Order: sequence, then C-alpha cells, then structure tokens
Amino acid sequence: MDILNEVLNKIKPSEEDKEYIYKKIEQVLEKLNGLDVQIHGSFRKGTWLKGDTDVDIFVFFPKSLGKKYVENEAVKLLLEKLKGLDITIAYAEHPYIIVNLDGIEIDVVPAIKINKGEEPITAVDRTPFHTEFINSHLTEKQKDDVRLLKRFMKGIGVYGAEIKIKGFSGYITELLITYYGSFVNTLKNASKWKPPVKIELVKPQRNFQCPLIIVDPVDPRRNAAAAVSLKRLAEFSIASKYFLERPSIDFFFPKNPENGKIKGDILITIIRLKDKVVEDLLWGQIYKSIEKIRNSLENTGYKIIDIQAYGNSDKVIIATQLESRNIGKYYINRGPLFYMDVDGFIKKNENIWIGEDGRLYSIKERKNGNIEDVIKNNISIKYNYSIEQYWLDKEPEENCLKQFLVKTPSWLK
Repeated sequence: MDILNEVLNKIKPSEEDKEYIYKKIEQVLEKLNGLDVQIHGSFRKGTWLKGDTDVDIFVFFPKSLGKKYVENEAVKLLLEKLKGLDITIAYAEHPYIIVNLDGIEIDVVPAIKINKGEEPITAVDRTPFHTEFINSHLTEKQKDDVRLLKRFMKGIGVYGAEIKIKGFSGYITELLITYYGSFVNTLKNASKWKPPVKIELVKPQRNFQCPLIIVDPVDPRRNAAAAVSLKRLAEFSIASKYFLERPSIDFFFPKNPENGKIKGDILITIIRLKDKVVEDLLWGQIYKSIEKIRNSLENTGYKIIDIQAYGNSDKVIIATQLESRNIGKYYINRGPLFYMDVDGFIKKNENIWIGEDGRLYSIKERKNGNIEDVIKNNISIKYNYSIEQYWLDKEPEENCLKQFLVKTPSWLK
C-alpha cells in the first residue's frame, strides 16, 4: 500500500538519527558510571518514531533495598550523579528523572532488579523482560509495522496509557503486531472487535474484566491493556474499519479541525494550576470531578450533550455542552409505584398525582439552577488553583475546543 510506504518514510529514523541519540545517551551513561544501568524503551526495541524518541535508562538496585529506597535514596543518588545536566524530576508510581540534551529527552528510572517470573516490587521492574520478549519475537519488518501502528494511533488520538488518555501504550502496539503479524492484519481484526476482546499470547493466570484483555506474556497475572477504555477501543476499531475501506494519510497526520457550528450551550471552565502537579494524579481528580459535575447537573434537571477535559499540568479546560442553559424553575419528580411504600413520598412532597403508569408524581422547585456554581462546587482537585468561566458564543480559537464542537474527526469524513 503506497500510503504506508509514504508514512514509513516520514516516521522511520535514519542511521544518522540513531547515532546522534546514542551520543546523547553516552553523556548520561558516563555520569552513571559504576551503577547497574540498562537502556530500554522503544529506542532499545527499535520501534521508536523519528522526532519522537523514547529513551529509558533504567538504574537497577538490589531487591533487598526495597521500594522505599528506590522512591527516596535512589532518586537522591541519581540527582547527585546527574548534576550539571538539564534535569527535571517527574512522577509516575515513584519519582524518576528527565534529562534534556539538546531537545532529546532521556528518562532515568530507578528500579528493583528481579529475576524472571518473580513478583515485581515496582511497576517498572518487568521492563527488561518486556524488552527481551519484543526483541526476540519481532522481525525488522514487524518493527516497522509497530511504527505504523503507533503513528496511526497517535493520529486518531488513542495513543497513550496515561490516565489523561486511557489509550494504548507502546508495549501494547508491539504485542498487537506480535499477535496479528502485521499492521494491516491488526487493523483487519480490530475492525471486527466486540468487547471484551481477548488476546492471549500466553494463558492468563487471572480473570480480567476489561474491554480489552491482552495477557502480558512476561507476567500472565497482568492485563497489559488494563488502561484502555471502551471509548478508545471503539475509536480504534472504527478508525481501522474506515482506513481499510478508504485509506488516507489523514489517519496518520490529521488535519486541523474545521470551524464547527455551535450546537447547544457550552460553558468553558478554565482551571489554572498554581502548584507543580503529578499529571496522573491530576487527571484522575479531573475525571472524578467531571463525573460529579455530570451527576449534579442531571439531578438538577439539565440535559447534557457532552463534557470533555483538555489541557496539561498548567491549565485544564472543562467544556460542558448542554442542550440548553435555560430550563424551568420547576420539574416533575417521579415517585414510586402505587403498591410500593408511598408514605415517605407523600410526606415529603406537595402537588402529588398518580400517573397513567401507576406511579406517584409531584412538582418540585429546582434547588440550584446556577450552572456555573454547580460546576465550581463539584471540582475536587487537591492542588491550589483558580477558576475562570465563560459561555462560548463564537468559534473558539483552541483546536481542542474545535474538536469538541465538530466532534467528527477529519479521517471519518
């Protein structure tokens, strides 16, 4: 397929790219001399994309030192060793260090050294076995197929296992190509997926309840695809179907969204973070807040079209789209069937009548019709922040909000 060759020419790194990154890695390795160091990530596996390098340097410590040592003392040791470089502390399950060398980011990650088959102490302890499995199961041609699958998933917006995205990790793309054999064959199968989708490279040692189940061949007790939401699975499945029917480079490199006509009433809530935040913790709190906002608005009587959140560690935008911001002062309160316990309903309500369906009903006054306050009161973020709100009455400048309005992605048109 000509399109795939065109995409691959754009995303496959050259030997010069590889040599340049190795030189940057060597600068970090020199600083870490004397420690148990290994290179991992997509760079080591040969599945990285040009201009989007994923280099992980793991520093392993004995199991006897324990998790607390990795979280505290190991990080202090690495910071001391890397002194003089452009470094930033980042956080996942435990702290790690990002080294920036002329635009190349290298993650230096402390971990516990375990034997194959042992229970990991931290989430990253399995990494050497993941690298070994992928390098021993994928051909060079299949590694190019992984590159195509990664770019395809990035293009349609489903790539990334972090809480903010709830999508497909790089390791999952590698396992999909391992299982299905090629990029095209992966899409052919994905276009027919019906959840729960089960992919067993090895026999599972647990029962998993998720939309997508890919048993980790390194640890059969783990579902490697646990982060993938039903929404992301559905988006990937539909995109796979439409790409096979009408291939286009837009799937890999989508166009900017067109201006869309505003439908419904949209309230924009901008949350500006004042603290340094851990992204996964922040987005976990954002999604919980959205669920509370949704429930409160529905309980108040508003009909919701959609609620979405966008942003980063500095600013988060919550866009709430309603059928209408104008609703009546009163609403119909649906009660129990006549043969159930109706005493409590009758005592608490006025203007009661029995409907054609045999239920009791009443008319109630809405307690809180102020949408702005409903949203503000249901944002639960454990960081310092400020809030701005406005109703969207013209085409937005931000691409994320254009996507929210237009909704239909460019590749689906």
